[in-house]
Amino acid sequence: MNVLRPLGLLVPYLRRRRGLFFGVFAVVTVGMLASVAVSVLSVSAASALAVEAGAPALVLAVVAAVVAAGLAAWGEQWFAHVLAYRVIDALRIDVHRAIAGLAPVGLARRRSGDTVAAAMGDVESLEWFAAHTVAQVSAGALACLVIDVTAVVLLGPLWLLLLPAQALLVAVPLLLAGRAAEQGRTLRAALARLSARVLAARSSARDVVLLGRVGVEARAVADETSAVQRARRGLSLRAGLEQALTDALTVVLLLTTLLLASAAVSAGMDATLAPSLVVLAAAALSPAAIAAGALGRIGETAEAARRVAAVLRAPGVRPVDPVGGRAPSTPRPGAIAARGLRAVYPEGETAALDGVDLDIAPGEHVAVVGASGAGKTTLALALARLLAVDGDLSVDGADCASESGAETRRRLVLLPQQPHVFRATVRENLLAPDAADEAVWAALERARLAAHVRALPDGIDTLLAERGTTWSGGERQRLGLARALLRDPSVLVLDEPTASLDTRTEAEFLAALTAARAGRTTVAITHRPTLMRAMDRVVFVESGRVVDTGPHDELVARSARYRAVVEGADTSPEALSETPDLERR
Repeated sequence: MNVLRPLGLLVPYLRRRRGLFFGVFAVVTVGMLASVAVSVLSVSAASALAVEAGAPALVLAVVAAVVAAGLAAWGEQWFAHVLAYRVIDALRIDVHRAIAGLAPVGLARRRSGDTVAAAMGDVESLEWFAAHTVAQVSAGALACLVIDVTAVVLLGPLWLLLLPAQALLVAVPLLLAGRAAEQGRTLRAALARLSARVLAARSSARDVVLLGRVGVEARAVADETSAVQRARRGLSLRAGLEQALTDALTVVLLLTTLLLASAAVSAGMDATLAPSLVVLAAAALSPAAIAAGALGRIGETAEAARRVAAVLRAPGVRPVDPVGGRAPSTPRPGAIAARGLRAVYPEGETAALDGVDLDIAPGEHVAVVGASGAGKTTLALALARLLAVDGDLSVDGADCASESGAETRRRLVLLPQQPHVFRATVRENLLAPDAADEAVWAALERARLAAHVRALPDGIDTLLAERGTTWSGGERQRLGLARALLRDPSVLVLDEPTASLDTRTEAEFLAALTAARAGRTTVAITHRPTLMRAMDRVVFVESGRVVDTGPHDELVARSARYRAVVEGADTSPEALSETPDLERR
């Protein structure tokens, strides 16, 4: 069935742990057969005691069956969950690797609610399938076969009636699996929307209060919550229908068996056998009922697997590490060389970088300037090896195609426009747990943040608010700068570091940057003239290409297109195409 196809995602994970899986299968099968034996032997022993015939042997058989059922139940709980946790561990690691492959650009293009659902809820829901469903369905089929063959051999061909009854029990959840998958899809979508809405409300709480939209947001969250509840109600109704059909089938079989047993007693069968036959019929359905119960969540589980598979197979933006096979490089600390860099985002139609050629000398300080969408941030991501590109790129003289992205990022650090601040101490937010105190304070001093940290209630061990909401934008930027400097990179790349700062705070940050950039190469993505003037030269980009370079004042004097970008004039591609340069270098 197509609805079950996504569950093939788990097959490789189970195959790698086939020994443990077959152990689970064995103990589940023994448990099912032992439970049936307990039911039938208990009634037989009670009947035998009533006529005082063969009771001791049957009682011992009941005790043995009870012990076997208990041990099997313990074994199932232990080994099934060991299997499930190992499978889910491996799957969750793969999901997080896939998310890392999307970050930061591809992840930003996905709804946070979808990503959270796939990484947490959907993977967690697959635990039940790995721990119980596969083994219980397989063991149920084998146990039903063993019981049916035994009943037919000992009691006659009439007991072939058990087979269609068992098949109907298992068929009920399979027939409703499509509906279950649709309901699971609806529920997961509703949960994702609710999660995204709550996260958005949390992150925009200040604006919501200031604009008087608390009631609007509260109603929106309530509406999404109602949608989740409606989806859950639909799931519950379907599950109730499945249980009702299962119970109806069980009752029909028991009544049929009771009638047949009554007829057999009237025909001369020993009356003490009748209760055992009725119990056998009910017990014979037990493995099928267990399998049907395990299949009851198959539609929801298949939908969760589909969502997880979508994350695992999503086209990433991270490069493959490494390609290898290139010629040895010559170390040039701080040097950057790019030839024909080209990058296209997975869902993009045009190249974000379209043949970038760039040379930056060791220790040089360069500003990258361009209109919105010109490719500035894409270039920064490419330099930091966060984006797969075609073409040649070397950092510190090392060919990036011959080393991992992590290796490149040991020497080149990217400071984003809004450095993330964790709910953790200042020390922990520097993300260098093994750094010595002297190095930590040196980084804070160069970032012009040491005095502020010393004034905090607990100094460097002060707990910061989530997202650093108690710190100003300039303080968060300087924390990010200290975080970068603690790694002592030869190349520092900054993406719009002063974009959200006022004039005074910008001046403070530039003073910190001037002190920090000594002895290292600096590349700053910016649209602020103050930062452009503070750099040795400007690289002007348009439509994913470098079109001019030189000191800021020279570019202003000779390029009308550059002036339009700096002065904030209409910088649409159409407007820029109609703006001639006075002179092109």
